[in-house]
Amino acid sequence: MKKSIIVFCSVLLCSISTAFSQGEVEALKLSGSDLSGTARGIAMGGAFGALGGDLTGVSINPAGIGVYRSSEVVGTLGLAQEKSEVASVTRNKTQFAFDNIGFVGYFPLRSNAIPFLNFGFTYNNIKNFDKNITTPLGTPNSSLMDYMCYVSNTFNEGKGVNPSLLDFNITDDPFSSGAPWLSVLGFNGYLINPNQTQQGYEYTPLHNEAVDNSISLSERGYVNSYDFTLGTMIDNKLNIGVALTVADLYYRLTSRYSEEFSNGVNAGFDLRNYLKTDGAGVGAKVGIIYRPINSFRIGISYHSPVWYYLTDTYSAEIEHNVTNYVSDSGYKPGIKPSDVYSFDYRLQTPDKWVFSLAGVLGNNFIASLDYEINNYGSMKLKGNSNDADPDAVYAKDNKIISEDYKSSSTVRIGIEYRFTPQFSGRLGYSWVQNPYVTEYYDGGRETAISGSTTIYRIEGDKNYFTGGLGYRFSPNVYLDLALVYKTQKDKLYPYPSVPKINLDASPFSLSNKNIKGLLTFGYKF
Repeated sequence: MKKSIIVFCSVLLCSISTAFSQGEVEALKLSGSDLSGTARGIAMGGAFGALGGDLTGVSINPAGIGVYRSSEVVGTLGLAQEKSEVASVTRNKTQFAFDNIGFVGYFPLRSNAIPFLNFGFTYNNIKNFDKNITTPLGTPNSSLMDYMCYVSNTFNEGKGVNPSLLDFNITDDPFSSGAPWLSVLGFNGYLINPNQTQQGYEYTPLHNEAVDNSISLSERGYVNSYDFTLGTMIDNKLNIGVALTVADLYYRLTSRYSEEFSNGVNAGFDLRNYLKTDGAGVGAKVGIIYRPINSFRIGISYHSPVWYYLTDTYSAEIEHNVTNYVSDSGYKPGIKPSDVYSFDYRLQTPDKWVFSLAGVLGNNFIASLDYEINNYGSMKLKGNSNDADPDAVYAKDNKIISEDYKSSSTVRIGIEYRFTPQFSGRLGYSWVQNPYVTEYYDGGRETAISGSTTIYRIEGDKNYFTGGLGYRFSPNVYLDLALVYKTQKDKLYPYPSVPKINLDASPFSLSNKNIKGLLTFGYKF
């Protein structure tokens, strides 16, 4: 089946970016954020955009720093358990970390125009990737081999992949030829067969019988945000603030997709992928809080995109045992691994607006509402500065992003009641809308994946139910506690469905539940 092939040197000069590049799935995964901040802010559902006076509010609306009339140091510890359930199989991941650390400095200026100038630094863990997922055996309507054939047949404007590009032995970098990773791995795993036609090459799967499949993946990582904020108050009614944001991103993925065949003991294959993503980005925030009367506040803030510079390091391997399906007498089951490769690229996350209202009734009751809108269709991928045309590298991916993603709304509500001057209780709720257009979410469009990492999630809406308590030991020292319960239902795809050729990947239903406790200690001076 496999033949020794001579490859022209010009082929080896093709760019690896055509074989492995980031796409819409990765852009979304690395964008967005979770509910984050201090225990007080989280207990109120994160609805602090018009309140200020708390580091959660400062992160949402930098004008909130203008509410401070003293300096403050704050630290927050978090303990969370992530539960991922597919049918009867459940996997848990527990994490303990610093969720929030910050400082606000109050500097009186003794001026009627600008009475003070406040400076703040805030660290927030805005996203956590830690998750383990394992599925039971599924019975898909198609096979990954069908998808491998589809990728191979549609390559090169429908002319198909020339088999001469698929031999692991042609170069130290088998993917520099520009051939799709799935084609290379599928061909060397004896899972797809090339047939020459007048138009080019057409690939067929090793067999068309029913298969069972399963998924196992482990994700680790975080996105940390560091805000440097400056703000003040004008005419005792208008707070203004600006912030520079620096983000630190760390992501690790290990995934395994398995198919079992019915003809033969242990017949089938495993596709394994390993990915590391590291990088940093910068962004900015600007906001105002207007107080027409003492008991009512209006807040508006704008968050620019975060412009990331990222590096991916990746490898893949195919383990195959298809002895009963091939006629090659020299066939031996085994593992075909790739080498480890890396490349640099850039990512622009969506920008967002936050509109906020808050009512403060006396010294006992606070009610707050935030409405946030994120333009996920504006996410963009870009090549590194060494590319001849960095915009052209991901032109197709960016077009797909603009077609498959829409603006997503977030609503946060919260209340606080002070039972005594020292003791307070809080409740909140947050709803985050999924960012997909309806046709794409319902499976009517093919997902554009990158490389051979075929497993991905179509995320459902997120719901956060929050509550907490606060106690002031003195006017200067306080302690806050919060509990957060998050639910989300996703579609877990083993590989993309392709509606136009009736290729149905039969996604698994994934239930995500997260419970988290937060403890914040603060000192005012």
